Amino acid sequence: MLETLLQFFDLTTVIWLFPIIFIFHDLEEIITIESSMSTYKYSSQKPPFVELTLKMRRKLGSTAAQLSVSATWILLIISFTTLMTAHFSLNGGSFLLYTAILNLFILQATMHIVQSIFFKGYTPGIITALFLLIPYCLIAFYSLFERGLIDWHLIFASIPVSLLMIPIFLVGNLLGRFFIH
Repeated sequence: MLETLLQFFDLTTVIWLFPIIFIFHDLEEIITIESSMSTYKYSSQKPPFVELTLKMRRKLGSTAAQLSVSATWILLIISFTTLMTAHFSLNGGSFLLYTAILNLFILQATMHIVQSIFFKGYTPGIITALFLLIPYCLIAFYSLFERGLIDWHLIFASIPVSLLMIPIFLVGNLLGRFFIH
């Protein structure tokens, strides 16, 4: 099935879809974050995971405006990475940073799935995580593997870089809370 999809997408197209997929995913989160937070705000019986998730969301920014600032920050990083990957990596450079951020996309999609299970319902971002993020990451990883541009060594080498990217992405949440009170 992936081979059939890849007939329609060359590697440059797959790489440039990265920020577009991110925009669609974050738009879903931005549009639904406030109604989702209010849905669970007054629930008296919340499992510990749900309570922890809501507490983290409040600390990181729980308004659409705050999330928009955060999304803009991350979009800038993803766009820069996409530009560098499309220009340099396709000309013999490394796919390390691109792979590291793809890892984070997979992690984020997994977190949306876990949250939806624990919340026993819709959580912001779950629809695009299932129908855009995960398929995009699978296509991107498959495309890179098929062309011999990444291997398991690079995947494992990218994991520490992914972990270093988490605080860099979280700066966007701090910016959202700083600029939008």
